[in-house]
Amino acid sequence: MNTKNIVAIGLATVLCGCSALQQVTSQPQTTPTASPSPAGSTQQSTSTADGRSIQKIHVGGIDGEIVGIPAKSSKFAKIRIGMGQKEVEDLIGVPNDSHDYVTGKAFIPFYFGKDAYRIQTFYKKEGSLTFQGGGITGTSKVLIRVSVDTTADGYAHDGN
Repeated sequence: MNTKNIVAIGLATVLCGCSALQQVTSQPQTTPTASPSPAGSTQQSTSTADGRSIQKIHVGGIDGEIVGIPAKSSKFAKIRIGMGQKEVEDLIGVPNDSHDYVTGKAFIPFYFGKDAYRIQTFYKKEGSLTFQGGGITGTSKVLIRVSVDTTADGYAHDGN
């Protein structure tokens, strides 16, 4: 076998391995119920084992979720999945703390998607927000997760 064939086989193996990677998510313990949302988005509600509600939302190509229910008077009630980080901060203020990290997708060869890294922001007595960003296009950060926790101290801790 010559070098060109070995390289071709190696590249084919890597590409097949990358295409076989799938994100595994845990299944909710209750049966989901889908409901339509405005502007062509879809929404699906489930609950966790401890009874907290989870709303899975798909808006304009973005998959997001809201864990818990924000009070009508809270800051988190003003925001929506798909908003940019700057837009969120202009609306509800800057967070008390933040934490950024790369996702597993950052290590996939030839991955050019938008979810190569995430930023999690923390708000006192509100909870946390998670934004996706990154990729080769340098896209702006987009809100993908709202986690309501009225007992939050507003700071990142180990294990978050």
